[in-house]
Amino acid sequence: IVLVGAIVASARSDRNLVRRGMEKVSSDAYADRVAGVIERFVGDVQAVAGDRGAFARIGASSVVIWTLDVVTALLVFAAFDVALPLTTLVAVGFFAVSVGNLAKVLPLSPGGLGLYEGAFSLLVVGLTPVATPIALGAAIVDHAVKNIVTVIGGLASMLVLNVSLTTAVEEGSEVEATPTDD
Repeated sequence: IVLVGAIVASARSDRNLVRRGMEKVSSDAYADRVAGVIERFVGDVQAVAGDRGAFARIGASSVVIWTLDVVTALLVFAAFDVALPLTTLVAVGFFAVSVGNLAKVLPLSPGGLGLYEGAFSLLVVGLTPVATPIALGAAIVDHAVKNIVTVIGGLASMLVLNVSLTTAVEEGSEVEATPTDD
């Protein structure tokens, strides 16, 4: 919560509150690297916040993407023949997808493996009479569908935009090998 507050405060001002806040917590190289990532994010937020058109486009596309995310979960629930009132189903689907997506960013397993499914299932089981195997199965299918769509979309984008994955990986390793200012 403090980090989110610092990001918002930094995005709304010209001061670098992120670096100052990180230095109070830690001064090692990892904290410096994290501060750099957050600073780039804050810079992007500032750029978008300063352009009403960009802000509207990004906001609208985010709403559409989150809606598709939740609708996918609802369709998976329907495929599993989950019998819940529509309002309950929509509310639980919204929160299960949201909490599942947030859980993926926690460094609790290699590559976030299973975190979406675990959080999604726990929320569904905790808030509804849906049995654990059904909730877990729905979470696995839901996440698999979304990952398959992401891979297909990425491949299509690579073909349309003429992007080479090997070139991107090679250029990425060159960027990582560049020394940073200490």
